[in-house]
Amino acid sequence: MRTPALLLLRVPSVAYADLVDASERRAGRPSSWVVRAEGGSAFAPYGYAGGALSWLTESGFAFEAGAGGGFPGLQLGLAARRLFGEGGSYLVTEIALAGNTRVNRGASEAERSFGGASLTRSSLWTDIGFGFEQRQDTLDVSVVGCIVFTTSSLTPQWAIHGGVGFGF
Repeated sequence: MRTPALLLLRVPSVAYADLVDASERRAGRPSSWVVRAEGGSAFAPYGYAGGALSWLTESGFAFEAGAGGGFPGLQLGLAARRLFGEGGSYLVTEIALAGNTRVNRGASEAERSFGGASLTRSSLWTDIGFGFEQRQDTLDVSVVGCIVFTTSSLTPQWAIHGGVGFGF
């Protein structure tokens, strides 16, 4: 008789403990998912003004996808980042693939005015970047500087992009 009474008293406390654990964020861990408003230069992966969705894995890798205004055209980008650091402050290395739907950003003015007959008509580019990201609780702030390599020119370009986001 005594054992079932003790079990009945124990059940609500176990259920409450599971409820609290499920609703609280893990202490010391940054948000796994972040929605970020981004801004940058001409070769920024997400345009002059855009947004990105970022997913951070347990091992410190972040994968991002985003889009934004390339003015003219839409710029689309995919990025993989490695975050180094602790406590929400991270150094970031980034590799990204991006492109613009209307403008060949890597072409020179002479190639653009040639009437579209140029062999270098691709508007894709890659970047390798280095920067900083503060990813703490629900706030995310990042800035990355990049060297950009286009498919239409051997001349490296430069870009900077960053943003402010909300994590969940």
